[in-house]
Amino acid sequence: MPMKFAKLKVYLLPALLAAALSPLCGPAAAAWFGSRAEARAKQPVAPLPRVEVAVVKRLSSVQQGITTTSTLQALEEVILNPKVTGRIDNLVVAKGGLVEAGDTLVVLDSRNQEAEYNSMQAQVAVSKAELSQSAVTLADAKRELDRYGRLRKSGYATQQEYDARSTTYQAAVAANAKAAAQVKQAQANLDAQAVLLSEYQLKAPIKGVILDDYDLTLGALVKDATNVLRIGRVDRLKARVDIPERDMGRLRLGMDAVLTFESLSGQTFYGTVTLIDPYINTSTRTIGAEITVDNQATGFKLRPGMFARVLLVETSEENPLVIPSEALRADGSVMVIRDGRAAIQKVVTGAATGGMVTVSGGLQIGEDVVVSGGNNVAEGTEVEFVITAE
Repeated sequence: MPMKFAKLKVYLLPALLAAALSPLCGPAAAAWFGSRAEARAKQPVAPLPRVEVAVVKRLSSVQQGITTTSTLQALEEVILNPKVTGRIDNLVVAKGGLVEAGDTLVVLDSRNQEAEYNSMQAQVAVSKAELSQSAVTLADAKRELDRYGRLRKSGYATQQEYDARSTTYQAAVAANAKAAAQVKQAQANLDAQAVLLSEYQLKAPIKGVILDDYDLTLGALVKDATNVLRIGRVDRLKARVDIPERDMGRLRLGMDAVLTFESLSGQTFYGTVTLIDPYINTSTRTIGAEITVDNQATGFKLRPGMFARVLLVETSEENPLVIPSEALRADGSVMVIRDGRAAIQKVVTGAATGGMVTVSGGLQIGEDVVVSGGNNVAEGTEVEFVITAE
C-alpha cells in the first residue's frame, strides 16, 4: 500500500499542476497579461524640469562706467536787465528767436533823453565856437603885445602901454584856456548822455536763442534790474553731474559720456567731460563735473531743461556677445541648452550694463542660456524650456 500511494502522488502532481495553470492559457491568459500591461501604461510619467532661457545675441557696442542723472543747460546764459527806467517802445525779437551778438533786441522810449542829447550836442557846438572866438582874441592880443614890445624898444611906446598890452594878452590866454575847458566839459557831458541814451537799447551780448521774454509787451514799464530777456547759447549744451567722492578717482577729463532722454526714446547722444571741479562739496560729499554736448551736430534736438540719464564710459566693447546678467551662475559659468539637455559652459565676462553682460568663450550667437529654474537641474538632464520675452 505504501508503494501504491507513492505512485499515485507521482501521477496526480502533473495533473494538478496542469489544472492550476489552465486559467493562464488561451483567452484567459491573454486577458490577464493584457490587464497587467494596461496598468503599467496608466502609471504617471514624471514631467521634465521646466526652465526659462534667453537667447545669446550680439550688440553693436556695450559701455560700462558711472551712471548718474543730470539736467541740460545752455553752455552760456545771460539775463538782460535795463539800467534805466522806461516803457518798451519796440520788441525786436520773441521767445525762441535766434540772435547774434550785438543785435538790438529791445528799445525803450528815450525821447526825453534824445532831446537832452541834442541840447548837449548844441552846447558842444556853442563851446567850440566860443573857443574859436577866444583863439582869435588871443592871436590879436599876442600881435598887439609883440608890436608894443618893438615900439617900446624903439622909444615910441611907454612901459605902461606895453604892460597894458601884456595884461590884455594874459587875459586872452586865460579866456582861451577856459573856452577849451568848456568844450571838454560839454563834450564829456555829451558822451555821458550818449552812454545813457544807449542804455535805452538792449543788445544781445552773446549769440544764442531767446529762452524767455517774461511775457513783456509793448508799453510795459520796466525798471532797473527788471528781467527783460533770457538768452542762451544752445549750439553746445552742458550737463552738470555730481559724482560720489568714493568714485572721484574714476573721473578724468575727456571721458566719453552717453546721454539718453525719456522724451527721445530709442535715441542716444554723446558728450565729453570738459570740466572737473577742483573741490569736494562737503554738504553732499560729491565732486562736480561738466559734460559738453554738441547740440548743433544733433540737429538741435536737445533743449535746456531736458532730464538726462548719463553714463560716464570707463570701458567699451564693440560687437560683443551678450547674455542677461541673471544667466551667470555663482562659479562664473552658465547653463546652456543643447539638444534639449542642460550643459554647463564656462565663460569669460566683460562689461555689464542695462542688465546685460558681455561674454566670450564657449557660447555662440542664438544659443539658449538658462536664466531661471536651473538651480536644481543637473548637467545632462533633459529639460523643457521656454524663451523669456526680451
